[in-house]
Amino acid sequence: MNKNLPQAVRIVRAALASSGSDPAAAIVHALDGAQLLVDPERSFGAVLRRTPAGDWAREHQAHPEGPELSQPSAPVEQPELTELEQQARAWDQSCERARRVADVIQRQVGSHPSYQSVQLDGDRVLVALHITNQAQWGEWRRYFGVQHDTETALPYMVRGDGYRDGVRVSVVAYDLPQARTLATEIAKAPYELDGIVYDLARPQRDAGGDVWFYQGVRTADGMPLLSVDGRPERCTLANVACLNGPLTPVTDTPSPQATPVMTGTEGGERA
Repeated sequence: MNKNLPQAVRIVRAALASSGSDPAAAIVHALDGAQLLVDPERSFGAVLRRTPAGDWAREHQAHPEGPELSQPSAPVEQPELTELEQQARAWDQSCERARRVADVIQRQVGSHPSYQSVQLDGDRVLVALHITNQAQWGEWRRYFGVQHDTETALPYMVRGDGYRDGVRVSVVAYDLPQARTLATEIAKAPYELDGIVYDLARPQRDAGGDVWFYQGVRTADGMPLLSVDGRPERCTLANVACLNGPLTPVTDTPSPQATPVMTGTEGGERA
């Protein structure tokens, strides 16, 4: 005899005694609450397996106290997708998007000197770079959408996460710490902003071709103020880099309009 029968009888009697207008529903819910009703997806451990075509198919495991369920031999109507099947198909779609993004990255930057490799890790793309000039990292960060506050610095590399076309991209920049150290050593007036070391003793050319000069003036919190060709209007280095970057140091003779770099600091920004 099924050992669950006495308990089921008690539950049915209690449900009938307290039922309202729908005794059948009360009985069913009471049995389900006591875990005496079989859920074919959960109780039998529904799992999915890959088909030769690459899709997913249901495969049921045997109940611990019952026989194994077999697939019906006659054709049946395709059942509605279970939550597990929906998750599996969503995962496949995410992995396919990641594959397409990896292909685009390979086509667009595969020949760049800093580029090393691109790999897939499920629905994520892994990119390896070799950085010899720390200014290169600013360009790669913009390309992959990596924010400086998400970076993790290690002795021989910097790791950052970003997104490309909605797909997560994990970027590893080898030798970036050494490139930053070298930039700091050779700069006459080094200033690090968001992981990029700027030499304030050199003019900085923005993406539009304008040349910005540091004339020894800073805000109250120490942010350098720059001006174009010695003009009195000043802008913070952070705003210039964000709105007009990337910035590249000018190595030829500075404009005669530029005031030599001073070591003093003035409080307050003069916009």
